[in-house]
Amino acid sequence: MFVKVEDLQQGWHVNEAVLASTDHPIILKGTILTEQHIRFLKVFSIKFVDVVPPEENPLSSIYFAASLNEFSPNIDMLEQQYYKTFKGIKEEFHKWQSGMNVEIARIRTIILPLLEYVLENPKQLYRISSFSKKEEYLFHHTASLGILCGMIAQKMNYEKGMIVQVALTGVLADSGMSKINSSLLNKTTALTEQEYKDIQNHPISSYSMVKELKLLKPEVKLAIYQHHERIDGSGYPTGAKGNKIHPIAQIVGIADTYHALTTDRLFQDRQSVFKAVEFIQEDLFGKFDLPIMNALFSIVANLVPGTIVELSDGNEGKVLFVHQMYRMRPLIQLSNGEVIDMLKRRDLHIEKVIGKQSLK
Repeated sequence: MFVKVEDLQQGWHVNEAVLASTDHPIILKGTILTEQHIRFLKVFSIKFVDVVPPEENPLSSIYFAASLNEFSPNIDMLEQQYYKTFKGIKEEFHKWQSGMNVEIARIRTIILPLLEYVLENPKQLYRISSFSKKEEYLFHHTASLGILCGMIAQKMNYEKGMIVQVALTGVLADSGMSKINSSLLNKTTALTEQEYKDIQNHPISSYSMVKELKLLKPEVKLAIYQHHERIDGSGYPTGAKGNKIHPIAQIVGIADTYHALTTDRLFQDRQSVFKAVEFIQEDLFGKFDLPIMNALFSIVANLVPGTIVELSDGNEGKVLFVHQMYRMRPLIQLSNGEVIDMLKRRDLHIEKVIGKQSLK
């Protein structure tokens, strides 16, 4: 029978696996509910659960004690926190679409737990992109952008309060997308010139939505307005150049670009982290401040001698030497002993890091 979450009791047997916006069930079929399970269901805003009361399931009392930690083994703390954040962002976006104002305290509550977890466990960052789904890209992008901006700010030695402010900048940068027609947001074909102009207006809308918020610093509001400006003047909405673009806006801009390149979207497949970094470093050179670029690269693609990598042709190899100016194109020794210089092999790129063990 289906029971409201607030009416659930410990010891009841879950008749059907409980699903949320995750790849796997958050509570498995057959689980015997504990107080922890019930709190967990409330966190995910689950309304009803199909359960069997203990009197209808005589084995419940036998297995109750063994079920204290019986969450799905396929969903860990990071995934739980990520999808809670994703769900919160999605709910807020729909509120903005209906004309409601930005509640900055609510946004802070949504992003802060995930931000703190990843700042304390930076090696987990790479997994966040794997949670993204192209069908709801905007919400995944917003969550990831906030986290990545906060990590770049930490790498650049911002103090804790500003790290949070920079993360909020990332979360709110695309809030103005809520003022764009939903059919345009979900379009899978090429944009017309007018549609592209409509999209380019979203920083203006985002700024309008946050300009009166007292808990956001003035530089954050400016960065939200400027996050698509580029230091060579090629950005929008005003074509600002150089030091007229606030550093926080540049942090959001490069994080936005990087995440878009490394995540599947409706009209574009993802690139590997290293191919994306190389594209930013070479094809977009002159659009972003160099220290901010290096801060990002040190977080997402820090190659050092001894790193074991997989190349785009499927071969594995060990990094022997990293070129200071071309860090994505090191000297690599393959498992058969052959040494290749990635600077001379432009047909290849690093697909992923495997580890730091020595190849046998």
